[in-house]
Amino acid sequence: MDKMMNNPWFLRIIALVLAIALFISVKSDIESDDKNTSSNDVDVIRDIPLEVYYDDDSLVVTGPPKTVNVNVEGPIQLVQSAKLMKDFKVFVDLRELTIGTHRVPISTENFIEKLNVRTDPEYVDVVIEERITREFSVETDMNESLLADNYVVKSYEVKPQKVTITGAKSVINSIGYVKATIAGDQGINKSFEQETTVKVLDLDLNKLDVIVEPNSVQVSVKIEEYSKEVPIALVKQGKPKEGVTVNGLATKTDAIRLYGPKSVLDKIDQLNVDVDISKIEKSGSFDMKLAVPEGVTKLSKETIEITGDVTLAPESETEEAEEQEEPVSTITEKSFDQVPINVRGLPDKLVSNFEKPADGIVSVVAKGTAEALDKVQLNNFSVYVEATNSEVGESILPIQIEGSSDIEWETSEQEAVLTVKEA
Repeated sequence: MDKMMNNPWFLRIIALVLAIALFISVKSDIESDDKNTSSNDVDVIRDIPLEVYYDDDSLVVTGPPKTVNVNVEGPIQLVQSAKLMKDFKVFVDLRELTIGTHRVPISTENFIEKLNVRTDPEYVDVVIEERITREFSVETDMNESLLADNYVVKSYEVKPQKVTITGAKSVINSIGYVKATIAGDQGINKSFEQETTVKVLDLDLNKLDVIVEPNSVQVSVKIEEYSKEVPIALVKQGKPKEGVTVNGLATKTDAIRLYGPKSVLDKIDQLNVDVDISKIEKSGSFDMKLAVPEGVTKLSKETIEITGDVTLAPESETEEAEEQEEPVSTITEKSFDQVPINVRGLPDKLVSNFEKPADGIVSVVAKGTAEALDKVQLNNFSVYVEATNSEVGESILPIQIEGSSDIEWETSEQEAVLTVKEA
């Protein structure tokens, strides 16, 4: 063994074998590293925000998507690093472009040079428009079917009443509605306030992309029971006292508001106030409590002031009348004040106004037996003029009454003067 170790050829052979083994080992490591380095990967980084550079003080840009996808190809470690870190930018630069429509490429920044990067999409179509601001009034929008039965909206109040809206000129010009939509639960029966967001819509009710200042308003909704205003008609009841003549009755309260179900109020055209003239002894004013019609929940006033025009007979005539035996008569009378005159037969293309009597109102006296008069109410007869042959200009027409033939009818005016003109 010692002889072999001392043999130079033996040592040379051993050195050659070791060199060959070392070479093979190093080459294998290098090939392994080259293989790992040269292996590529392809991946998609999704939903990357697209930045848009432009003068947002005076311009508005529409068209670019909010996000894009980025396809990345390269060494697997670099691809995974880019996907994890996302320290790159994806953008379009519009600062040098003019107002109008443009197709522009999507650019990227901060990607490692060894990566092959492609955006999806590669180009975007953009519209650059002038940025304008205008003031608009806010309309209220409420589903009134939410109200409880027999309740209605009396009024809306919006604060502030106007808002400023900023956006592209074409969008601002397409605004059809600026609404504050009011929400609520079923069965609303009292007034309320609500803060609501302002919605901006075009004529087809599509929501528009604009900036609203302020973007919410305070809405006050006044709710009240269904009501209807009707005229007041004073109806004389009974007989005046001996020596007292009631020439007429009047009130400054021409109309009154009734509250209650719509089905009830729609059948009431006026409120008849029965006045017992047997209690009136002299001219003057007195308060009278109003009776609430059946089905009506309340009136806007509980009492009204009535003024009576009375003439008293001289004392000598009164004494003489008392000495004489009063003949028995079955004929009595019933008076109706402020009765409207209807215009019949006027052609559709014409309209008329009363010159006389004022406002087309007369008093009516019905004479007949007590039994017949008990059945007479305002809705049992009609006062009218026949205007079938009237032409444009002034017409003088006789006042007629359509009513029971058992009653003798008299009106305070015999003729009416109408001014007829084209509608």
